[in-house]
Formats: sequence, C-alpha cells, structure tokens
Amino acid sequence: FRMTSIKDAIKAFETKSGTVAAEQEKVALYGQLPPIVKMDSALGTLKACKHLALSSNCVEKITGLKGLDSLEVLSIGRNQIKKLEGLDDVAGTLRELWISYNLIDKLNGLEKLTNLAVVYMSNNLVAKWTEFDRFKDLTKIEELLMVGNPLWEQHTKTEDFRINVAGRIPWLKKLDGVPVDDDEKERGKAIVG
Repeated sequence: FRMTSIKDAIKAFETKSGTVAAEQEKVALYGQLPPIVKMDSALGTLKACKHLALSSNCVEKITGLKGLDSLEVLSIGRNQIKKLEGLDDVAGTLRELWISYNLIDKLNGLEKLTNLAVVYMSNNLVAKWTEFDRFKDLTKIEELLMVGNPLWEQHTKTEDFRINVAGRIPWLKKLDGVPVDDDEKERGKAIVG
C-alpha cells in the first residue's frame, strides 16, 4: 500500500506554491495521491500555519500537531478518523474543526478545545444525545453542522433535532446552516430541562 508522507506532501506544496511552508498561514495538503495515511511530527515544522488542510486523504488518527502553535482551523474531512484525539497540543488555539465525512461516533476530547467556535461534523456516526454533553463547557461554540449523523437522521423525521440541540447548547447561533431562533431555544430548554 503506497502512501504520501507528510514530509513529501509539504515538499509538493512548496513546489506547487513556490513558497516556504513553515512561513505560510494556510498549508494545503489535501487530496494527495497516493493519500496521506499518517499524520506525524513533520507537521510541527509549520510554525506560522493557522489553517491546515488535510481533507480527502486516508488519515486514521489525528497526531503530530505539536509545534503548530498558531493553528486555528483544522480541515480534516473525508478521511478515516474514528476518534477526536491528538488535539491537546492545539486545544488553546483551535477555533474551527472541519471533520465531516469520517467515522466518529463519540465526541470525547471535544471538551478540551475551549476556544472552538465552529464544528463541521456532518456525515459521521454520532448516534447518542449524551455526546452533546461534551459541548456544555464550550461556551464559544457558535456554529455546528451535524447533518447526516444517525442522530440527525433519526430526529429529523420527528422534527425535534434542532430543538434538542438548542436545548443542550443554548448559546449556539447556527445549526446545519440555519440560524437558531429563540423559540427553538425555549422549546429545547423545556425538553432537555
């Protein structure tokens, strides 16, 4: 099984962009052929990176983020990620997590990301309301995308998905691309208690 290493992907990015990756605020390593399978410490060389794009690869595990001291946006959709782990080193700076189309069913680890404002997590495997308890201390969260998760599928039919989320995360401004209104928050609070 052939794969592209992070080091080679960074070299390819530098060649294509004619820049030094360590000096760039946005580093695009998405859609590599052959794909990136493993994130590693070579990512730590990207000192100026605020937006790291690793979408459309075959990454199974989030690792190697130590040294990305400025990272605000991690775009890692369309991979094979099963757990929200390996984010501790960027917990203080990460503002947006784009992680749609993966294999995540549990949100443990999310509660450490105290500056998170945006989470795009559509088309994963989240199936239980208890997972939303991880948001209770994430008071900066403004936007959430959960379309296509089993819980969304199940509760969209009964049309109570939005109010259930609004009741659990009353400070949320936007859910699945649509602003959350006061009525949804009130009704949600009544359901959730």
